[in-house]
Amino acid sequence: MTAPSVQTGVNQSKFQTPPTIWSAAFSFGDRWGISCYNARVESFLEVFITELSISTLLSNLTGLFLLIGAGFLAVRAGWLPKAATEPLTALLFKITLPATAFYSMLRPFTASFLRDALIIMGIDVAAHLIYTALSLVLVRLFRVPAGRRGMWCTCCAFCNNGFMGFPVAYALFGEEGLALAVMLGLAYNLLFYSVGAKLITLDRNTGDGQIQMPWRKIWFSPVNLAMVGGLVFFCGQLSLPVAIATPIQHLSNVTTPLSMFVIGMNLSESRMVDVIRDRDVLSACVVRLLLFPLLAWAALAFLPIADSLIFGVFLIIMAMPSPAASVVLGEQYDGCVELGARTVFLSSLLCILTIPLIALLL
Repeated sequence: MTAPSVQTGVNQSKFQTPPTIWSAAFSFGDRWGISCYNARVESFLEVFITELSISTLLSNLTGLFLLIGAGFLAVRAGWLPKAATEPLTALLFKITLPATAFYSMLRPFTASFLRDALIIMGIDVAAHLIYTALSLVLVRLFRVPAGRRGMWCTCCAFCNNGFMGFPVAYALFGEEGLALAVMLGLAYNLLFYSVGAKLITLDRNTGDGQIQMPWRKIWFSPVNLAMVGGLVFFCGQLSLPVAIATPIQHLSNVTTPLSMFVIGMNLSESRMVDVIRDRDVLSACVVRLLLFPLLAWAALAFLPIADSLIFGVFLIIMAMPSPAASVVLGEQYDGCVELGARTVFLSSLLCILTIPLIALLL
């Protein structure tokens, strides 16, 4: 598999990284015989700090904040009641998110692509299971209070691989990189809507104590069933008539803006100063944006990954902010929606600084 060329249309010379950073990184790789340290990784790091990647990131963040602002304004102006988040969340969880999961799998594949897809999916499963275990330890070290722990762990262990990750992966690696990001998203979604949902149920409590939700109800959610159906279509290379595929695509396109809108509605009762002063939000952002991406890079450095496109796509996805869908799961499973909305908002804002920083630290 060859690396896709990325045309930036900008002067690369003014974005050169100091030689000491490159030499340290690549001498480390040479010393240990790690095949992933080659020209493609170097190209990935150089392109990432160019104007194209930064402008792509800013463009997506601008759209994200405008959508959040629309939901915020709708409640603050009295156009919609705060209680409207409940039916909108049901629409997301039971209709548009399943449509998104299913439609993303309606794509062709080749043998070589399938091999790379299985590799990146396997790495993703291992990484998120490790992140989940670490989050359950860190949540106590950071003294996150009961009633917030499940959402805190979910916001740390999982990332915004779709709305943020896909466009950046496409800008850096082209169609091939985007296709790998989509396949990574399959493994991610299976874990997020099962393990992530189970984590959020840790926040369910009454005066008598915690109420657990059975795994069966989580595993057989509409989103997971849609992903299984999509996987059948993908493996069997089945197709849908245009008359059916088009409405599914339209429903899929609703997911991102509606998710952002619901986040804005949930933020309507918060002030910016409350978000910044929330200790649990700040600790979640540090773990999500810095600690876990650095752990991912350190772990990948010791894996004999022959195709560094896999290395690049995985690392860039792991550096994304907290997932907007965590708020949807919070609404669905009685999690701490306030913490989820605040963490998604602040981590999405801070990632403008942290994503380039992760690349520079390499």
